[in-house]
Amino acid sequence: MSTKSQKKRVLVAMSGGIDSSVAAFLLKKQGYECIGIYLNFWSDPSLTVNKKGMPENKCCSIETMNIARRIAGKLNMPFYVFNVCDRFKKQVVDYFIDTYAKCETPNPCVECNRSIKFGFLFERMKQLKADYIATGHYAKIREKKGVYELLIGRDEIKDQTYFLYTLTQDKLKHVLFPLGDYEKKDSRKIAKKIKLEEIIEKRESQGICFFPDKKYEDFLKRYFPKDLLKQGPIETIDGKKIGTHGGLQFFTVGQRKGIEIGGEKEPLYVVKLDYKRNALIVGRNKDTFQSGFGVDQVTFTEKSFKKGEYNIHARIRYRFPPEKAMLKIKTKKTGEIYFKKPQRAITPGQSVVFYKNKKVLGGGVIKQVFMV
Repeated sequence: MSTKSQKKRVLVAMSGGIDSSVAAFLLKKQGYECIGIYLNFWSDPSLTVNKKGMPENKCCSIETMNIARRIAGKLNMPFYVFNVCDRFKKQVVDYFIDTYAKCETPNPCVECNRSIKFGFLFERMKQLKADYIATGHYAKIREKKGVYELLIGRDEIKDQTYFLYTLTQDKLKHVLFPLGDYEKKDSRKIAKKIKLEEIIEKRESQGICFFPDKKYEDFLKRYFPKDLLKQGPIETIDGKKIGTHGGLQFFTVGQRKGIEIGGEKEPLYVVKLDYKRNALIVGRNKDTFQSGFGVDQVTFTEKSFKKGEYNIHARIRYRFPPEKAMLKIKTKKTGEIYFKKPQRAITPGQSVVFYKNKKVLGGGVIKQVFMV
């Protein structure tokens, strides 16, 4: 057991699931002083979904809070619940709604990590005089000559670095990912070994956490301004009008479902959302492949890249493989990406993450796609 780790205090973000519970166990085993933290997120108050008639978030319910509390007790850890409803609503939910309103497709998990898990928790880390924050993410951090590198974890199927690219040096030096050298099957084995029976067969939450609707459109309809959704033309890529849509905000690049145009020999797909003209541009599947796009809100995990061109691998969607690309840095926060091979459904609003081998270099938000 490390003498160094015995002196270090860690805030462990606990959700009541396998990953965070096993992460806490591993840190306790290594000798860290662990404090369990449960975050209570915002949930849609217009719906009642639990037995007591109260709204609940998929990631945090009364049930999962009680499970996390019991597991913390079993591991002999102090346990605290922090209410982050207002901050989550403002920085994650409102961002989600506002991005869709601009006809872009948001990535709320990236924003949650940036502003809540590694934003709010960092503030609490300092207040509680802790040294680290730990989560159950499948990713690695490696210190090399005073520089902290963010790396793809051993379990590449569960790799979550796509959602963590906003972590910079000031954060990485205070973060622990205990599951970086484990696979999901290993976490299940450990949970079984330490007799965490109530979570071994627990289903992982799927989809966006803060509303229970099966379709995101149903949620957005409740929160969009009444006059936002307007009918507009559906046009082919060569400018021919072939129909009318009922709201541009409910489409995303690459989408096939919902384009109700009859008499077509081949399926139609969304190629572009023309926000200024309120026009939905459609084409064949081959038309959804593009090679380049602009990037905004660029951040780097290590040193910022100077203005210039760099050969990297880029990932434009979670669980998509990183592909060979050229990154052209234009300013401190903006750049352009050019893929060696065209990619399907490059979607404004989503994140693009830069890699070199298994190391995360940084990332940004996809903006204007270059139509070629």
